[in-house]
Amino acid sequence: MTDFEIQRRLRDLRLPVEPSHDLWPGIATRILAAEAVAPVPAVRRRRLPLALAAGVAVAAVAGVLSVALQRQPDPQPLVHGEATGLPGIRGVELDRIPGNDPRLAGATLVIDSAQQQLEQALEQQPEAVFLVGLLNRTHAQRMKLERIGAQAG
Repeated sequence: MTDFEIQRRLRDLRLPVEPSHDLWPGIATRILAAEAVAPVPAVRRRRLPLALAAGVAVAAVAGVLSVALQRQPDPQPLVHGEATGLPGIRGVELDRIPGNDPRLAGATLVIDSAQQQLEQALEQQPEAVFLVGLLNRTHAQRMKLERIGAQAG
């Protein structure tokens, strides 16, 4: 076989080829046979009542827990300049909170902690440029927090 014949046969492969007989009757019988064998799945209508019952149960539990948490007394009395009134945040001085807004106490506490940790890490690794970048970002976050406090106050 020469190169010319190979190229001619390859060109002939690009042309559409019609099957020798009609394929659709065989396909149609297979589809009908598969539909007759496959059972139709039963429609489940039980899911909606169960979902509604679960939703009501979750709402009831959430309501009971919220009432129980509201009635729970505060374990430590608030001292002026020491606590912010937010649960779980103690020891933040009111003069460190931007604008004396107790809602910003949590963010102030996190930023102070991050700044202290970054300064300690810089003492251990003074050539770490990425720590300086993180410290700069922390200062930028503190400035943003102070702007928010000034707008709120």
